[in-house]
Amino acid sequence: MKKLLTIIFIFQAFVAFSQKIVWSENFKLNWSHFKSLQNSMKADTTVVSYSSCGLKYTAYKDKTYNRLLIKIDATFDPSKSWKHPSKTKNLKINHEQGHFDIAELYARKLRKEFKENVKTEKDYQFKFKLIYQMLYGEFLDYQDYYDKITKRGTDAAKQNEIEVEIKSQLKKLEAYKN
Repeated sequence: MKKLLTIIFIFQAFVAFSQKIVWSENFKLNWSHFKSLQNSMKADTTVVSYSSCGLKYTAYKDKTYNRLLIKIDATFDPSKSWKHPSKTKNLKINHEQGHFDIAELYARKLRKEFKENVKTEKDYQFKFKLIYQMLYGEFLDYQDYYDKITKRGTDAAKQNEIEVEIKSQLKKLEAYKN
């Protein structure tokens, strides 16, 4: 019985630890969300934190209306997100939140493209995957640009400037939020 309970506990801990967080207007990251013990950016000793943000989509058929639907989410993966234990103690998390907000920005761009260009399963096969690849590439480029222009959040003026820009872009695409 103890072995079974131990296995169940380990499984539940694994599931809880590995679950991704889906972007929400009311949810803000905090340092406790960064669960990885390993810095995946080891080669760069100037990195004090790393956010694993991404885009996830699921396609499915709405049987009631016989149409294709795609659920698109901006995600944050705590199990792959890392922070330096002492260097982040008094550090604001707004730069890392910016990475998550950029993921939502590109999720909205994808939702917009889907709504405008994908009407059938054939469109999904031939258009959506190409649109996804193109926008995912732009998403990665924008993440790199964001780090570069803000000097990974250490340039406060640029950080504030780009935060305003991201919020403005999110507002323009508000019709495409989940």
